[in-house]
Amino acid sequence: MSRITTNVFAPPTSDKDLMELAGYHAYMNYDVRTKLKINDSNYTVLNTKNNEATGLNALTVVNMENKEVSVVYVGTNPSQKQDLLTDLQLMSDLTPAQIADARDYFNEMDQKYQSAGGIKSMSGNSLGGALVGSIAIEHPDVKAVTLNPALLPAGMMEPDMEYSNITNYFSSYDPLTKGLSGLDLHSRIPGHQYEIFNGIPVPSFEHLGTNHTGYLRKEDGSQSYKIGMPGQTGEGEIFIDADTHIVTSLWTGSPLYGGNTDYIEINKENLIVLAERIDSQVKARIATAKDYLANSVEIIEDEGSRLYERISMLQHIFEESFENSIGDPLFIGITSAGSCLKGEIDNLISLLERAEAYCRSLNSVLNSPPAELVEHMFNVDVNVEGLFGKARNQLYEIRDEVEGLSRMLGNMISDLIPDLFKGGTDLWYDAVVGELRAHFDIINGNKDKLVEHIEQFSAQVNGTADSFESRDQSIGGNIRAGTEVADEAVPVQKTTSFVLEESPYLKVGMRIKEVQLDVAFTAFKSFAYIKVFPFIVALKTLAEFIEITLEGISAAIKGAANLGMNHTLPGKLIGIFTDFDDKITAYVHNTLKPLDEMAATVEGIRDGAERLMFQFPSLVSNFRPYLDQAIFNATSYANVQLYNLAAFAILREMEMTFTDVVTQLGQNKANAIEALCDVSQKVTSNMGQLGEQVDRGTMN
Repeated sequence: MSRITTNVFAPPTSDKDLMELAGYHAYMNYDVRTKLKINDSNYTVLNTKNNEATGLNALTVVNMENKEVSVVYVGTNPSQKQDLLTDLQLMSDLTPAQIADARDYFNEMDQKYQSAGGIKSMSGNSLGGALVGSIAIEHPDVKAVTLNPALLPAGMMEPDMEYSNITNYFSSYDPLTKGLSGLDLHSRIPGHQYEIFNGIPVPSFEHLGTNHTGYLRKEDGSQSYKIGMPGQTGEGEIFIDADTHIVTSLWTGSPLYGGNTDYIEINKENLIVLAERIDSQVKARIATAKDYLANSVEIIEDEGSRLYERISMLQHIFEESFENSIGDPLFIGITSAGSCLKGEIDNLISLLERAEAYCRSLNSVLNSPPAELVEHMFNVDVNVEGLFGKARNQLYEIRDEVEGLSRMLGNMISDLIPDLFKGGTDLWYDAVVGELRAHFDIINGNKDKLVEHIEQFSAQVNGTADSFESRDQSIGGNIRAGTEVADEAVPVQKTTSFVLEESPYLKVGMRIKEVQLDVAFTAFKSFAYIKVFPFIVALKTLAEFIEITLEGISAAIKGAANLGMNHTLPGKLIGIFTDFDDKITAYVHNTLKPLDEMAATVEGIRDGAERLMFQFPSLVSNFRPYLDQAIFNATSYANVQLYNLAAFAILREMEMTFTDVVTQLGQNKANAIEALCDVSQKVTSNMGQLGEQVDRGTMN
């Protein structure tokens, strides 16, 4: 197939085709004579190149419609050492061997296909883009298109040269070109540089690769990312193929970057073309944007329908987190009125009363006739009322603190947590969902108006074209017949004023969730430290006081018994001749047993309160991510943003398309065309207004 004759009547190979060749087909390892279908054109692979010594990989293809021959250079292969070496050398002022090899390959193919006019165009992605640039600067007659190209070695290109034959497309989320621009190295990429709005702004390895190459390489050839799980609300796909994001003239298909296309004569034929392209291209893209927005709304509605589930989940998480942070069975149920701890305090009071009763009995024994001499000589007595009255009051206080803590925690769960969801422009009960729902209600209405506006404009263009033809035929017939020319015109769709509604919502964009989270968490944190934490501190302090009091009671009882029975001669004599000491020992044991049981329980309360005090800051801060998730599911929220971003990209592209329509129609001074121009300006304006509203729902 080395002898090819160019078809001069077919349009030249488009930027879109060259981009797909560079970002997708170049990486597919095709054999010679492989047939390719790219957009509306057919291609055949004529030649391939694989030089392991330099790392060069390339292919040559012919466009079967116009017979133009193009060379496509393959980008970096991470598993190929020479490619990685070449990438490093591009950062220097050295000329890598792969560039020299690429130039040789271009010259070889250019000579081989001279019958077709030589090589008419080149394309490449990444490293392949740098190879294209290094050749195109020396061949200004060859069209060059790159996608996210690497830079050229320092000094290879003239900094003041325009290199108008080279067009570089930078994807919005490509890490390479973003990095080069950030380091101000993009000036070492020759030619024009234009941003296209493709890619997925999600920091994952999978997306980084396709954001750079512009395409997925699935077995079925599909070019979309699945959003959401199968069967999940809002499940859908976002199309990412880079060439569909090159904005072109509806008339010529030429890219609209860097200025408008050449002047189009506004006649019947071109008006019909305009109407047909609006129907076949613009409406299709707007329909895709509508699908994206519909998926966003579906996710928002689903999240709103689960408000009480989200509140309940957050309440349950807080309750479990609070109790688990203490790690003591005593504190189970502390967040409710009927807590174990409150019951345990009542049990402590019962134990104290039992100990008090035994202590009174002990006093009776100590004050009985066998011990009267001891008491008379040494005044041995246990102050039951004084010691036990103090402990009882302390237990009543700690019970009040436990009740207060349970009450505050209950208020926190039942009242405060639901209030954390409230807010937004109109003080919604479900702030983020309410804000998004209200905003997208307006967007949906405006979207319908825009679609109807485009429909009306298309009908008016068709009507104007028909009127041109009808008037022309009518005037020509009347002239030939020698009759008076009738002033008649074909009816044209009347103009309706489509005024889009302004939205007072989402003024801070999708930061609305972050704002709501900050406000809600601040309220939660304030309540926790002002209303709850003081009860925990009081609980620990009172537990310590009770421990001291119980130790005092135990010491007093032991001291009185020992003084009365073991440290005086009369006491020893009584012990020898009676069982009086056994009675005292028994009463002491019975009195101390409930006190010891109380001491163990109070120690557990103190330890639990101490742990809670220590872990309280972490408990509060750890609540934030759960609150974030409950306000609006993080994955669902990100999917809403992705859908909106994809819709916004289309609207921005369509706004550029209609700006060109306005410019073309504006160059014709016919009254009807001026009227169409006015309508197209309003469509463009509405496109921009809707785009701005959709943009508020993106990752801006």
